[in-house]
Amino acid sequence: MPKDVKPKWIPFGKAVRKLREEQGLSLDEVGTRLGVTGSMVGSIERATRVPKRKHVDKLEALFATNGELLSFWRDTQLEGRIPEQLRSALALERKATQLREYQSIIFPGLLQTPAYARALVTARTPEAPEDEVEEIVRARVVRLDALRERSVKLWFVVDDVVLTRPVGSPEVLVEQLEWVAKLMNTGTIRLQALPLAGAPGLCAPFRLANLGPRRMALYLEHAMGGEIVESQETVAGAFDLFSAMQGEALSTRSTLELISQIKEQQAA
Repeated sequence: MPKDVKPKWIPFGKAVRKLREEQGLSLDEVGTRLGVTGSMVGSIERATRVPKRKHVDKLEALFATNGELLSFWRDTQLEGRIPEQLRSALALERKATQLREYQSIIFPGLLQTPAYARALVTARTPEAPEDEVEEIVRARVVRLDALRERSVKLWFVVDDVVLTRPVGSPEVLVEQLEWVAKLMNTGTIRLQALPLAGAPGLCAPFRLANLGPRRMALYLEHAMGGEIVESQETVAGAFDLFSAMQGEALSTRSTLELISQIKEQQAA
């Protein structure tokens, strides 16, 4: 691989080349639309140059990708050393119109504050350099903004112990609870707490992504990352399970009341 190639930008460059070729455009023609040279477009495609946001916006308009190319650029810009398994999850997010997620241990990554995410990353990889930790934290916390821009519908069910599990410090947990409550109050997300006695919880975390008409994929988490499952029988089973969890969980209003109670207890 040439020394000037930036490996993490190779998939993005390939995506730009594919879009350009599908529209039958030359490098020079795309360069004219972007206000740059054709050779610079070629550098982006070969991953020897990192595209700027203003150029990505123009590529979005040119190729009419409905925000998908911009989301791809953001993920690539921030992913750094994120494990390959998480990149698969990010790929689902870029295409999703709706997301449903169940978490049994911690707040979903999409909802984590920087302090909460930093405490988790540091605990799991104590040997990681500070800049690597911050890179992972940034990549985690900006994902919600990208989904909000596309008006992706977000539903979450978490075991009630998630709301009280100490992560980092009581202050970190209180900040996390306040952030989630704000997201709920503004209608950005719907989140319900599932009481421990209200199984059908007690299973590994999973996420369901609607990818278009009559198409849904399942992301199953495990100790070493996760995997994408598209078997419709398995996906349908997970959807039924999530629906059952929603039925057993507290309402959003009751969940907000529980969050308020927990915040008072933490402050006492």
